[in-house]
Amino acid sequence: MQNRTRKRKRRTGSPWTKAELRQLGKTPDSVLAKRAGRTIKEVLAERAWRRIRLDTPPRRWTAREIQLLGKFNDHELARRLRRPKHVVRRKRISFRIPPFRPQSPSRAWTAAEIGLLGTLPDAELARRFRRTESSVLAYRGKLGIPKPDPKVRPHRPWSAREIKLLGKFFDSEVARRLGRTFDEVTGARYRLGIAAHRPAPRRRPWTSAEDKRIGTGPDKEIALKIRRSVDAVRQRRRFLGRPVVNPAWKSWTPQEDALVGRLTDEEVAVRTGHSVKAIVHRRLAKCLPKPKSYYHTWTPEEDALLGTDLDKAIAIRLGVRRAVVGARRDHLGIPPFGRNFWTPAELSQLGSAPDKVIAERLGRSVQSVKLQRLRRKIRRCQPT
Repeated sequence: MQNRTRKRKRRTGSPWTKAELRQLGKTPDSVLAKRAGRTIKEVLAERAWRRIRLDTPPRRWTAREIQLLGKFNDHELARRLRRPKHVVRRKRISFRIPPFRPQSPSRAWTAAEIGLLGTLPDAELARRFRRTESSVLAYRGKLGIPKPDPKVRPHRPWSAREIKLLGKFFDSEVARRLGRTFDEVTGARYRLGIAAHRPAPRRRPWTSAEDKRIGTGPDKEIALKIRRSVDAVRQRRRFLGRPVVNPAWKSWTPQEDALVGRLTDEEVAVRTGHSVKAIVHRRLAKCLPKPKSYYHTWTPEEDALLGTDLDKAIAIRLGVRRAVVGARRDHLGIPPFGRNFWTPAELSQLGSAPDKVIAERLGRSVQSVKLQRLRRKIRRCQPT
């Protein structure tokens, strides 16, 4: 009876069964792949995803593991020993064990072959040299020879007839007539210092009637009436020296102008009806600082107030924050108001008598004398 070989059905990509999952890590990946009709990569990926028998941390090599070096390829042996591939390869090289499949001896490159590198595509040279395309690519990169671009045409010198066409037509038209690229034509024209072909635009001259309308209304409305662009009307108005006409613009009264710089920009906008942007421009034109700002511009009169009263009171008077006043006072070296600082004569008496005696003599509290003495590391006076 003739034995019939049963063709195993491929189950690549199908869901994993419980029986197959129980064999992960217990049965070699190659054996399990053959039994289940899957690929080894699929079995390896499933086992790694479920974190079953992953690569172990560094450990010593046993004699049995060393005997397997060179009998399998490094990738297969690394999978069986649960070691990284580079560790297996490094160990095999240290024992000078040849690989399982030694590489075929490479054929030396001849001068004729080297001379053709970069002149033709790598695939064509690989076919002519009877080499692999990767070897041609690697050796060409090693020599620093650029890859030939099939889109780049060979250099063609410019003739006198072709040069005469530069600047007489658009670069695109010259490129079409001469069968060259646009960049090639533009570069040649730049190198020769030839101006580009730009026909003069048809500009409509300004009439006296149009000039009379300039400045009588907003530039946008005038542009619609005389059928010109807004930029053209604006430039013409500036050329004639006429001011801007904006019906939405509101003039400033002396009462409104007095509020700028005293109140915040938002408060002035609510009271006067001007926009915040207009108020900012008005305040900057008058060189006034921003009220209640951390970055305050100090005047000599304001600096004279520092130290004459509490920082909180001065901050309320100037309309700034208390931290701004304190930072300015510290920067100028002005002591705060109400603080009784120790003089060098008072400090020299510390430790010469008991703290209670010195406190009565200086008119200070015993706690203040004690803290100042401890801060300066002065020993207490021992009564005799």
